[in-house]
Amino acid sequence: MTAFKHSAADTRLLRATGDGLVGDNRLAVSEARLTTESAGVLQVQGTGGAPARSVAVRLLPAPGVPADVVVAPAALVQEHRLTPDEGWELVSADALTPAVLELELPSGPSLDEATAILREAPLLCGHVFAHGSEALPDAWVDASGTLFRVRQALDHGGQVLRGLLRIGAETRLTLFAPGGRSGVDIVVLADCSGSMSIDDIPAAARDEGKWLGRLRSGSAGSTISRMNALKDALGSMIDARTRYDGVGTRFALVRFDHDQEPVFPARWGMEEVADAHSVQQLRGAVSLLDFRQSGTDIGRALHKAGELLHRYGVPGNDRLVVLVSDGAHFAPLPEERSGESLSGTQDPVSLMEDLHSGLDIRLHAVGISDDSLFDRWWQAQRHHPGWTPQAHESMVPNHRMLGELVAVAGGDRQRIGGLDVLEEYFAELGSGVVRAVGRPARPRLPRLQLTSRELAAGPPRRATSDPRQRRTWEAAVEEALIAYSRVCEASRARLGYQLLRSSPPDDFARLRRQCADRADFTAWLSVTYQVFNERLHAPLRRPRKDPAVLDLPALSMPFWDGRMAQLHELRNFYHHDRDMEERAEHNRIAGVIIQKHTGSYAPPESDADAWRALQLGLVRDLAALLNEAHSILDAAPGPDPVPAVPEGTAAGGARIKSQGYD
Repeated sequence: MTAFKHSAADTRLLRATGDGLVGDNRLAVSEARLTTESAGVLQVQGTGGAPARSVAVRLLPAPGVPADVVVAPAALVQEHRLTPDEGWELVSADALTPAVLELELPSGPSLDEATAILREAPLLCGHVFAHGSEALPDAWVDASGTLFRVRQALDHGGQVLRGLLRIGAETRLTLFAPGGRSGVDIVVLADCSGSMSIDDIPAAARDEGKWLGRLRSGSAGSTISRMNALKDALGSMIDARTRYDGVGTRFALVRFDHDQEPVFPARWGMEEVADAHSVQQLRGAVSLLDFRQSGTDIGRALHKAGELLHRYGVPGNDRLVVLVSDGAHFAPLPEERSGESLSGTQDPVSLMEDLHSGLDIRLHAVGISDDSLFDRWWQAQRHHPGWTPQAHESMVPNHRMLGELVAVAGGDRQRIGGLDVLEEYFAELGSGVVRAVGRPARPRLPRLQLTSRELAAGPPRRATSDPRQRRTWEAAVEEALIAYSRVCEASRARLGYQLLRSSPPDDFARLRRQCADRADFTAWLSVTYQVFNERLHAPLRRPRKDPAVLDLPALSMPFWDGRMAQLHELRNFYHHDRDMEERAEHNRIAGVIIQKHTGSYAPPESDADAWRALQLGLVRDLAALLNEAHSILDAAPGPDPVPAVPEGTAAGGARIKSQGYD
């Protein structure tokens, strides 16, 4: 990917509104700078003490965009408070493409309607987002105006993806619908072959009284069997599903090895788990699950599951088979038999493909244990008689077939792991249903909504300060604000009230902003005047002949020596009609102030260096004034305590009294 970088120092930032290429987090850039679309990161500098932000964006080269222009959605500019001429940088970045992206059904559309929206959304393929970091809020995907929350993104191995992600043409989309809004008929096929007796699943402590807590309590490092892990996870599903009422859902639990046997209901069929009695029956059935010393026939089990869903399912409900197995007995056909004609049950993958295409039955596969869990357990058995370095293949978990089954059944979930993986999966299964949506539609990008005239007529890039000038400014502002805080704290302690009333955080953020022209300076001056003059204790705002009117007369020296008056004179100069005859003397005073800080009585409107010099000079004067005021306050005694002397006796001390603002 060609290196790409834009910043406020070299780029004009234009805003776009309405429908078109630029919208959501899609930005248009010059084809001369970026030849193919890319993921990117918009880095926004924090203001007013706020942290910097990184925004995931989709960069789209567009005809007619000048090389020094970036076109951004107006809503994004407003949301992140982008200032066109400072504080942002745009760079291209590598993004991972999920193999599976699971979204959550939003309020409003039904499951069918939301599925159709995702399948037809023309801008979904290529969408860029950030997901999975604790520091990031929930990620949302906009599909034709409908927002979907991202639940998880997985790679081809089923591992969770985090960071900067991009939806690709091969990404399989799935949609999670909470149990309160979805109906799903479920057949759980529980592997009860001999290998399920192996206790290579790490246990985890749980409070007494919880489902099968007795199986999970024990010393650190203890394990439970694959069968008990399955029973525990099924308990999590039951707990979750009972929280949702009013959804027509039927359920069946089937144990299988070489044969199949109904567990719930007790006879072949499906039943709703909708009341306390049926819940109790299901719990009892789960507790009776146990392994047998026999092999596994997954094909016959799938055939029975398809028959149950076809005969007993609720019309309109999703149809789901959940296959839970360690897969330890799976052995692929040898090459010399690969061309044989097999019965359906002898070829589980082809059978599942037929069930999906003919009856719209989907499959989730949950693989119990994995190579690392088994190997850790097997090495711990080395002291047992008959142990060998290589375990028999009938014991080792093998999830290859589970992956092949998932691939032909709509690309739904495959989970592999220990107790935590099983519990997480079954808790989600109990709380809702996941539907396979398919792959995103081919992208159909609209045209850029700005004309060539609008692109060319954008405001010229305004000058930005060099790094040293910027550091000097930031240090001066920081000193002034620290002095402001110290004066507020010291005046409360010495006078009993603040000399400067509190200001909103946004005012301090604007006060920190360095200007680039006269319009910027005028806006900055208004805020600075409010913070330091309008909110100043009233007796200090206007110089008087007699400082004795002040509670602490010594404060007259820093506040009345002309430095604070600069704000007043300049504010009136830039906000009033300067041509009025009665303003002549004040205009002269303002000119002297401007000349003192800039060397010119009337700097050009676009002379950034001059306006920044004026801004810097005023801030430095304010910092010095406030530091002097703090020294005076720090040396003064505190407010008089409540008199503890007999009535009629005056308390001594400086002439300091507690009072409010005028």
